[in-house]
Amino acid sequence: MSIYDNGAAETNKTRAYWALSALEAFGEHTGQREYFDGTLTISPEAIREVAGDLVANIFHLARLNGLAPESIISSAEMHFEEETREELEEAIETAAEELVTEAATELEASTGIARLEDFLKGQAK
Repeated sequence: MSIYDNGAAETNKTRAYWALSALEAFGEHTGQREYFDGTLTISPEAIREVAGDLVANIFHLARLNGLAPESIISSAEMHFEEETREELEEAIETAAEELVTEAATELEASTGIARLEDFLKGQAK
């Protein structure tokens, strides 16, 4: 089974859990573990603090290896935009399918009513 099997929204939730795991592991080393309880519900301030510390440390690692920290941000933004675009496109597609199904059901119902009316008119003669 692939993480992509349940759609883009669930895939992105899995990605968020991966990020949570990374932040929890980082928090173990930095004394910031108390911010996390294993759920995706975390205060914005805690995310900003711990993730900011982690990203800054990733920047140090990148610089030590000759990579511009800005390139990490550019790459992250590209991935995030693509992944959220997929989620939005999937939501739009699902909504469109639901509208088509609803319209088809209404059309079937109106066609059935018209046939019934024709039948009843024929019986009345």
